[in-house]
Order: sequence, then structure tokens, then C-alpha cells
Amino acid sequence: MHKFSRAILSSAILVVLSSGFAIADPWIAGVTPRLVGRGVTSEIVISRWRHEASELVFYPPGMTAPEYSNRDEGNRPPGIRCVETELDADKERLMCRLEVAADCQPGEYPFRVLTAVGLSSMGTVHVSPFPVIEEGETKVNTNDRVETALRVEPNVTVLGTLSRSAADDIDCFRVAGQAGDRLSVEVDMVKMGNDLRWNPVPDGYDSVVTVLDPSGKRIAINDDSSLNRQDPLLSVKLPVDGDYTVILRRSMFVPEERAYAIHIGRFFRPLAAYPLGGPAGEPLDIELLGDPLGSVSQTVTPPQSPGTFAYFGEATLPLSLRSSPFPNVLEKPDQLETRVPATPVAINGILAGPDETDRFRMTVKKGVPLQVRVWASALGSPVDPSIKLRRVDSSGAVGAVELEADDAKRPDRDIFGGQGDFPETFDPSVVWTPKQDGDYVLEISDPRGFGGPTHVYRIEIAPPVNTLHIGLSFEGYKPERPRKTSLSVPRGGTWTVRLSLYPGQGSNIKGPIDLGVEGLPAGIQMRSPQMPSLQSVWPMTLVADADASLAASIIRVTAQPAEGGEPFATVNQQNLQRVSYSHYPWRNIRVDRFAAAVSEPAGFALELKAPKQPLMRGSEMTIPIQILREPGFDEPLEIQCELAPRGVGTSPAEIIPAGQNTANLTLSASANAKLGSSPLYVMATTTQARGGRPGSKVRGDTELGSERVRVSSDVVSIEVAEPFVSLSSEPQSVRRGNTIEYRWAVKQIRPFEGQASVSMLGLPVGVTQVGVTPTIDKDSNEVAVQLEARDEALLGLVSELKCDVQFSVGGVELQLRTGSGKLRIDPRLEK
Repeated sequence: MHKFSRAILSSAILVVLSSGFAIADPWIAGVTPRLVGRGVTSEIVISRWRHEASELVFYPPGMTAPEYSNRDEGNRPPGIRCVETELDADKERLMCRLEVAADCQPGEYPFRVLTAVGLSSMGTVHVSPFPVIEEGETKVNTNDRVETALRVEPNVTVLGTLSRSAADDIDCFRVAGQAGDRLSVEVDMVKMGNDLRWNPVPDGYDSVVTVLDPSGKRIAINDDSSLNRQDPLLSVKLPVDGDYTVILRRSMFVPEERAYAIHIGRFFRPLAAYPLGGPAGEPLDIELLGDPLGSVSQTVTPPQSPGTFAYFGEATLPLSLRSSPFPNVLEKPDQLETRVPATPVAINGILAGPDETDRFRMTVKKGVPLQVRVWASALGSPVDPSIKLRRVDSSGAVGAVELEADDAKRPDRDIFGGQGDFPETFDPSVVWTPKQDGDYVLEISDPRGFGGPTHVYRIEIAPPVNTLHIGLSFEGYKPERPRKTSLSVPRGGTWTVRLSLYPGQGSNIKGPIDLGVEGLPAGIQMRSPQMPSLQSVWPMTLVADADASLAASIIRVTAQPAEGGEPFATVNQQNLQRVSYSHYPWRNIRVDRFAAAVSEPAGFALELKAPKQPLMRGSEMTIPIQILREPGFDEPLEIQCELAPRGVGTSPAEIIPAGQNTANLTLSASANAKLGSSPLYVMATTTQARGGRPGSKVRGDTELGSERVRVSSDVVSIEVAEPFVSLSSEPQSVRRGNTIEYRWAVKQIRPFEGQASVSMLGLPVGVTQVGVTPTIDKDSNEVAVQLEARDEALLGLVSELKCDVQFSVGGVELQLRTGSGKLRIDPRLEK
């Protein structure tokens, strides 16, 4: 066992450059073991790691539920904390000692590592409610037969590995049981996926479990399950006394090493709860269904805050239920239809038999929108639901279908900034505006014709609630980049991120809107301009004091209407992809908070000043950027604009040589650029990631996702306005060898001071502008440009001629491109 030394935040041995400036972001390549037990102190190792660590910052529990957990649960302390860390002598592994409370909620715990250079990418560790033992297979394929199976006591978690071998590795376990006992088995393998490379990863995470009785006869088998997704889960009533064998293997052999945790015991394993939720804060009687020894009645109290919550019993995997602010209606199986007294309502039922359709009759108002959201697959039910809404005519007869819905798109289920497999999308969710007053019949069925005692569902019907979802910048099918997915602010520096803003289904959110942040580390302040109306992207700037301590916290970005605006709910969400298969993520880690930290100084800062004049549609403008370098920092920098108004182009990324302290940003507004004031900022990065691994060819190891050091300017406001003038012309002609005055009509749009010069653009070869450059002022209604056609000018019609009008206003140079002219070039007249 490694001897640990406590990591002190103010330690002088933090990994920084000799100048004291921050180096590349830490990136978690893997965590082993993937699971620890409760009530004990355990060690985990982060592999391929090169940074001293200050602490592990854990997200509170309940943040990775199928939907968003209630806020009460989200505010609970994690029940797991890191007490010591040590970087090994070769700077290849970080050992972390974890203390897990005896009452720590089982499940997966996301965390980030705080270092001097900022927060790491996200890692996770699982917590089991049972004692944890090792598989102990010292030689490949030694416990792949009944005779060599590892004997275990009931209610235990075994950590093991299906090895990378030429022949399929099969792991066997022996457990004693008596007739009438329950034997439950749960496997975590996909959830243990530890391969975060974002390139095609071979299959092999999908496993299957078989149970043999004492005679060797198979009595149970499971591959996938609606509750545990790609990982097996089963529970069986034992027929006789004796030793039973549990066999774990891949569902398809691939010679790749796969870690797993298998939970074996006599624990109560229900597969569903009915009803699937109830009114918030009120006692709810539920039936726990699917256990081989029969159903069990239980009373639970849904949390006060609406949302999805976890019901934990004896098993490792909880059931997911709903807390809602409206009453339950339960189906009446002995009737053709169940009457719904009123809406809002939560309808609950069971598709108990094959090809069953359940029907509910309700009275609604014409033109009043209702959100109809089904909860089944999202909560682990085997139902793949489809719904239909049928009108009822004046005679009471059920008529044609007015609305039909099956699978949902991710935004329908309020899933943003994520890709991959989301079971919620099997459940329909629609905003329905009835076309008549009176009764409608809601039908629900499973198009596959499946049904059974655990095929539960819930349908919540209520007016849509205005909800704004806030996410961080999302890059599809790419590894996590910590500087974008966590918020590490250099001490004394500025860091701006683009928040992604998504209205929930049926939401109508109006501006202006103010942003805020809850829970920032001491010494960090947030600045963000007021949002005039809901935008898809908006900047948030974090500024760290020069004397701020290196620290981290879990934060929540808030939004609220400006004074007098209509209120709305705010939800944060971040979906980070895990376990890819041909670039397709099998699962996501979802959290509803973000992480922020103070890191070591970057060594440089940016100063961007707002232009004194508006940027005209169709014009260009150049803005100076000042680079403020700390003594000892003399690296090249790459500068790029990361946010500009819609329809405004920016100059490409530019490399600023070492020692240079100025740069320029050129803005180019299209003719239909968005008018008004919009935010603008630039980002500077070092040209190479610092702190590369020994032996790497570059200073930064891109395979590990190392980032270059990044700093932003403050956000400035850029005004886009109509141009001062617009020019137009009639088609004109010139003969070779002649000179003409090409005349443009000048339309005055906004007054301006001084004079502007006019030059023509797009002239063909052989035609040039000659003479004194003409000018216009605020009173001009025409301008003539002198053109000369030489003998080499091509004959024919030239279109799309434009003018470059150059203004100098308040010391700012503006270039306006306007007009659309035509010029016909004729042959020289013969004498």
C-alpha cells in the first residue's frame, strides 16, 4: 500500500512553470478501482496523471438521475470525500484515499480534481451498499468453470475483470441457497466503462449473466434489462437447497479487457413501482413489483420539489419515481375507460397484458395548451409507449385521432448538449392545444404488443411551465476539454464562457433577462451583460482576484426576468459522453451543476476596448487588442474572437509573436447583420500546451486532452447600425480607349461628419479607376467615379460592381461596401 501525504492547497510543490504560470489542464484517462464500499476508507488511482492534486471536488448525490433530481437531494453533502492524495515518483499515477460514510447513497459519484493549473476533466467512482471484495483471479481463465468458481457470501460486491485473452474469459461465482430463498444478481459493466478515448472503441462492454442450479441446470439468464439498460439484472426464487453458480461473460467475445462489478445476494429486487410517483410532499402508497417472492406494499413521501427522485431499497440500483405538483389518477382495469376528473393531473397505469390499450377520458378547453409527457422508459419501465388523443363528439362517441405521438426528440424531453443513448426519448412528450371544448379520450399502448405486471407508465398532463435550460459549450463526439466543461479562472485573470440557452418544451421566455451564479469560490466574481431577449448563446465572464486562494466549488448558474418580467424556472445541465462505440456514446454522465475554481496565474491578460462608433451593415472595422504580459512571460499567443453579433464575420485566428503586445481584430458586417447592441469578446491561448509528458513529441499531450492556457478579454458591447449611405446606379457603358464618369446615386440613411472617399470594386482587367478619388458628405446625392478602359479590357457586360466607401468618424476608420452596378465594355471605334 502506498503511503499518502496530505495535499496542501498552498503547497510550494504545485506543478507550475518556473515562472509561476499555469500549465496544461489535467485530464483523467482512467480511474481504478471503479467502485468502493460504504463505511470504509478506500484507495483509487487516477492513471496517466502528472499533476499534484489539492482535493477531489465531488458533485452532490442525485444529480445523475434519468431526469433532474429534486433540489432538496441536490443540496445534500455527497457522503464521500477525499482525505489524502499522492502523486507517484514517476508522475504517472495519482493515488487518492476516499472516506465513504456508512449512510452514503449508493450509485455513481462524478468528481473533478483540483490542481494548481485548474480543474480536471470529470471522473467518476461508484459506491456499493455491500462489502466489496476482489475477484482474485491471478491467472487468466482459472475461474471459468463451475468447479473453480469463486465462493462468495450473499450480499457482496465482487470487483473483477474479463481479461484481454485469446479465449473468452468467463467468471463464475458460487453462493449457497435454500429452497424458497431469493437470489439477486446485478452487474455494472457499461457503467464501469473507463475508456475515455474518443475514437472507435471495440465492443465488449455488453455482458450476460446466467444462474445454474446445484445440478448445473440453467434457471435464469439476462443480457439487457429495461431497468439496468445494457447491464444484466435478474432475481430468481431458488427451487432447492444447495450451491448455485452465477456465470458472467460477454454477450459477444471481443479480446478487450473489461472491468466490472457484480452484486450477488438475497436482497429484495423489485423491477417497478406502481404508481410511478405522486403529489409532492404527500405520503404515497406504492406497490413494489417484479420481485420473485412477490410484490411488497410501501409508503414513500415524494420530495417537495418536483422532479425525478430515487427510491432506494436493499438493491444497488434504485427505482426512479416522479414527484409532481398535481394529483394522481389510477387506471381502473375493470372499465373500458377511466374518467379523469380534471387537469392538471398525473395518470398512472399498467399495460398488464399483450396488445393492451388503456383509455382515459378527460374534459379540456379549446385553445388552452397542455403538455402531455409520458414517463415509462425514462424511469426504467419495459414499456415503449405510444399515445393517441381522440375527440369525443356531442353524442359521446369517440372519433378520429387529433394527435398521435411515439418517440420523442431530445429537446422534447429537455435534453440539451448531449448525444447518444437516452431512454427518455422512447417516451413521447408533446404540447397539445385542443381544437374543441369538451371531452377527449387519451389512449396509451405499446406498439410492439408487449405487456406484463411490471409494464407501468405515468402521464403528466399540465400547462407547460416556462423553463430555461443553461448549458456550457458543447462539442459533439469529442473528448471533454476541461477548460470548456469546467470553469478554471487564473488568479488575477479573466475567463469568459459561452453559455448555451435552451427554452424547455412549450416555454415562451421573454427578455430582458439577468444572469447570476450561486456558490462561486471566494475571490471570483461574475459579470454578464443583461440579455435583451432570449438568446441561444450568451457570454458569462468570471474574474478572479489577484490574491484569491486556489479553491473550487460546485456552482449553479441562475437566470431571472428583469423587473416586471414573467417568471420562469432555471435548470443547469451538462451531459458528458462516456463509452464510445464507433464514435457513438453508449451513455452520458449528467449533472445539474457546474464546477468552478481559481487556478495559478496565466501570465498574460487581454484588453479589448469597445469601439466608439457603430459597425455599419456592409462595412468593416478594425479594433485594437492590447496584450498585457507579466514579467517573465514571453510566449507566442494565438488570438481569436469567440463571440460576435449574428451576421458579423471576424478575422481568423492570428499568431502573435513572442514579445509582441498588440494585435488587431477586424469585424465585417453583412448587409443583413443583426441590428442593435450585442456582446463581443476575444480569447488568447498559448500556441502549445505546456507540461507535456516525458517522451512526447510536443510539449502538450493531446491524447490526454491537454489544453493550452486560455485567457479572455472582458465582454464589450458592439453596436451594429444601418449604413450612413447606400449607393445605386443604372447600367452604363465605356468604349476601349475612352474614359467615362461612372455615376452613382447616393441615398442618405444616417448623417455623418466630414467626407468619405469612394472607390469602385470588382472592375475587370483593363478597366481602372483614374483621377482624383471622389468624396461624398452628408449632403451628397450623387458621386462620379472616373473609369478608363484600355484596349486589353474584355468586351461584354460586367456585373456586381460595388463601391468601397471609407469614413473616418471619431478617429475610427470604417469601410462600407455598397451598391450593385453594371458596366458594358464596347469595342474601340475605328477612325
